[in-house]
Amino acid sequence: MIRTRTTMAAGAAFAGALALALSAASPAAAADSWQQGTRTSNPGSAALCVGSPDKARVCFNPTGDKIYVYDGDTDSASAVADWDNYKHWNDTSIYRSGQCVNSEGAGTWVVCNKDFYEDGLILLRARTYDRSAGQWTGSYGYESFSTS
Repeated sequence: MIRTRTTMAAGAAFAGALALALSAASPAAAADSWQQGTRTSNPGSAALCVGSPDKARVCFNPTGDKIYVYDGDTDSASAVADWDNYKHWNDTSIYRSGQCVNSEGAGTWVVCNKDFYEDGLILLRARTYDRSAGQWTGSYGYESFSTS
């Protein structure tokens, strides 16, 4: 009887510790996935861009770590910057990842303000996603840029 209680208590303590560890994910990581961008104007010539101006175009400005997304099509899909952040150029493991979404409509720009690891790498993909269908509808290029 004592052994059963000890095992049950140990199991409960482990489950509690596991739940605490899972809920303690960093706020930055939690905020990265599917972030709706804030409507803005064109990022200007300082931004590094990839994609299609008539479908989805994404730009990165390393000064301020801002990702810009342009939606160039009147379809039902949103333009998305699908990104991965690596700590170093030669690192093969993703440090952070997420999406910056433009669901403001055709002809609009949005911006997502991030804080990337300095002297790292960001891989940006210009894509479109139809939320009502729950699927990616297009991919229009990708490029990697330095975060510093």
